Amino acid sequence: MSGKFITIEGLDGCGKSTHVKLLADWLEDQGYKVVCTDEPTDGPMGKLLKRILIGEFKVPVEVEVSLFAADRMQHLAGVILPAIEDGKIVLNERYVHSSIAYQTSRGATKQMVEKANEHALKPDLAVLIDVSAEAALSRIKKERKLDEFEKDLKLQRAVRRKYLGIARTGVLKVVKGNQPLEKVQANLRDLVAKVL
Repeated sequence: MSGKFITIEGLDGCGKSTHVKLLADWLEDQGYKVVCTDEPTDGPMGKLLKRILIGEFKVPVEVEVSLFAADRMQHLAGVILPAIEDGKIVLNERYVHSSIAYQTSRGATKQMVEKANEHALKPDLAVLIDVSAEAALSRIKKERKLDEFEKDLKLQRAVRRKYLGIARTGVLKVVKGNQPLEKVQANLRDLVAKVL
């Protein structure tokens, strides 16, 4: 059985974590081995990025682009590629499309982000769970304290526009996240089934 690499994208609060867990349960019920992972990671670069994201200190967006790309390459080498080679299905929350959407909304050029990620593995499937910035914000407010980026509604709207722009190129499939959970999950399963 050959491994697959599936990435799930979207604003914080769109339901990525919930749906990745449900997808993993569904795939495991069918006999697949699944690895669930996310970015930024808990590796050295990922930990540094998490401190930046909560506003502990600021770095230029170019540094952020490089840190995300470095964290991603380490993630690929240490987790994603070995799992795929072992025939597992990797479900990854956030990947290159996340960097493009977020970092270009904060001043980086698309070329800069693409160049930093030029050696990143292409996913077998990349899906955007699309919800409005307002809906995402109201969901996360109920669960936890917001970080610097989550508080910025203007930024979140810009990120959503960037995601939808990427989706229009055909490399990112869109599932409407404002539907009932069961319907969102069914749509995701249909897309995943096509690449298995």
